[in-house]
Amino acid sequence: MCIAIWFLGLSAYGQADTLLHLDEVTEEVADLDLLTEDQDFNGEELLEEMEEHEGSLNLNALSYSAAVQRLGLTDYQYYQLQLYIEVSGPLVSVYELAAIEGFSEKDVGRLISLVKVEAVPERSTFWRNFFRKSRSSLIIRDSWVLERQAGYDTARPTHYDGSRDHLCFRYLFNSQDKFILKISGEKDAGEQFFQGKQRQGFDFYAGSLAFKRFGVLRQAVVGDYRLNFGQGLVMGSSLLSGRGGDVSQLRRISTGIRAVAPTNEGDFLRGAAATLGNTVVQGTVFAGQRFGTTTGAAGADISFSHGHFRLGGRAACLFHWDTSSARPPNAPALSFQSLTAGIDYQTTLRKVLLFGEMAVTHLGKIAMMHGATLPLTPVTHLAIILRHYDTGFESPLGKAFGASSKNSAESGIYVSLQHIVSRKVELKTYLDYYHLHTPTYRLDAPAQVLDASVTLRCAFSRHNLMTLTYLFRDKPANSNEEPHYHRLREQQQHRLRILWQYSPLKNVTCKSGIIWKITAYQQPAERFQGLLLYQDLAVNCWQNRIALHARIAYFNTDRYDERLYAYEDDVYYAFTIGSYYYQGIRGYLVLRFKYRFFALWLRIGQTYYLDRQVVSSGLTQIDKPHKTEVRLQTSWSW
Repeated sequence: MCIAIWFLGLSAYGQADTLLHLDEVTEEVADLDLLTEDQDFNGEELLEEMEEHEGSLNLNALSYSAAVQRLGLTDYQYYQLQLYIEVSGPLVSVYELAAIEGFSEKDVGRLISLVKVEAVPERSTFWRNFFRKSRSSLIIRDSWVLERQAGYDTARPTHYDGSRDHLCFRYLFNSQDKFILKISGEKDAGEQFFQGKQRQGFDFYAGSLAFKRFGVLRQAVVGDYRLNFGQGLVMGSSLLSGRGGDVSQLRRISTGIRAVAPTNEGDFLRGAAATLGNTVVQGTVFAGQRFGTTTGAAGADISFSHGHFRLGGRAACLFHWDTSSARPPNAPALSFQSLTAGIDYQTTLRKVLLFGEMAVTHLGKIAMMHGATLPLTPVTHLAIILRHYDTGFESPLGKAFGASSKNSAESGIYVSLQHIVSRKVELKTYLDYYHLHTPTYRLDAPAQVLDASVTLRCAFSRHNLMTLTYLFRDKPANSNEEPHYHRLREQQQHRLRILWQYSPLKNVTCKSGIIWKITAYQQPAERFQGLLLYQDLAVNCWQNRIALHARIAYFNTDRYDERLYAYEDDVYYAFTIGSYYYQGIRGYLVLRFKYRFFALWLRIGQTYYLDRQVVSSGLTQIDKPHKTEVRLQTSWSW
């Protein structure tokens, strides 16, 4: 599903603990059901990007991506900060920011708790302090379903061979953010573990080794990695931009290579990549294999930056790698699949930020997107994005701005407006009008689509916040009247979300949510709706060593198509978007104990359906009206 991430505010929470109200960062993710249904959401990619900026940031070694994504700095502020360091030398105090053009006292107050000022370590001292200034962490997690599922009945012709445990681990070693080692492993529920067909233990292992900032070597990665360059048309994996986000977050930030060790078998490359250069010119080369496929990939990127101007170019080639015994004797092991190349730009003209990317495939198919952010007044900001993706354009490594997952056969204009009404009220709205040129999921003909949203945020006090969001979609849908031919029906969707977060006591936070969705059809006229009501409670005590998060929710939807989504608290380095459909009650409880280097999490969640006696189907079928999930996790850091 297409992601609309609101990333502003991440700096207040970081990745120290996913129980620390990550829902304030990810509420737009919960609008997935109003966006395109043909896309998958991998929450671990979001957590990987958050992990890149964990902890306080050193202003003297601040990267562009961290400055914009984590700290919310503008391009102008980052440019002035680097200019100040170049002219006056490294900062010695955070309060020096007040003397830099573009920074106000309010900005300094906001950044104090998020940044630090340290000398950039020299290469000679790095090896001397390799272990002394390093940090390590180990996470072990086990999840299972309490109720007996059909697949564990060995009397069935087809059944699971392994246990119901879903096990995973993740280890991280980081020395001064210059040498980073990540290793992970996962065993799915129902698979064997150190026996039978899985004598190697986990059925999935991942890992990476990264070196950063060694002279002209900006970064080198061996193992698993993702790529994010330009606006994502050729190479992009970032989730932290999209429709519904803040005006300042619509464009992508070229974070380059990101070393990963995922605990799910997602889409990433396994091989090697390196970036060389300086602050003006950088070049990247990579080669690897897309995990779980016989597709190999290789390519390069080069970028030039000077002041407010940035220009980059890149190319990615995909080829089929067949080393199986079934390959014909005269067939080559490597065969060409596709080639995609593109250029991107970014510049600031006075206070207007212009950005975009253009790409072309070896077949001559073109894709382009151009955007601009304009500060109309100090309290009003406007963003406009134009996009056109040819029918037949393919970029398997890309993930750019758009309504569909493939960045193909789509043209549209997106307009977003953000206005600070007063010190306590903020208005955010967007309109996306686009044309799908070919049939897509549940739409057997080209169509015009209109998406719109209005969000009003009211901060009555520091601990009393209310958010009201209305979303509208006008998109035709297939009619099921004919079994073999689907005629299009006019369809409109309305969704209203009201969230109220308040703190009745110092260490207690409550959150009440109401989500209401209506789907209306014409010819013939039909109307379906869904309702979700939930109440959250968060309690932190004993100097935040013990935390309790709980939710009770009631949901009632006429069909599966009216399902509703809401972010759910989970254990560290886990990401859950709850899907609520049909009729029932859902609740969960998350307990966390943290003391010094050790932390323990326990999560129990149950969905109880009021309108059915069987849950799921096939091997996961439960002959009861409820499903209970348990997750236990421990972590050590040293």
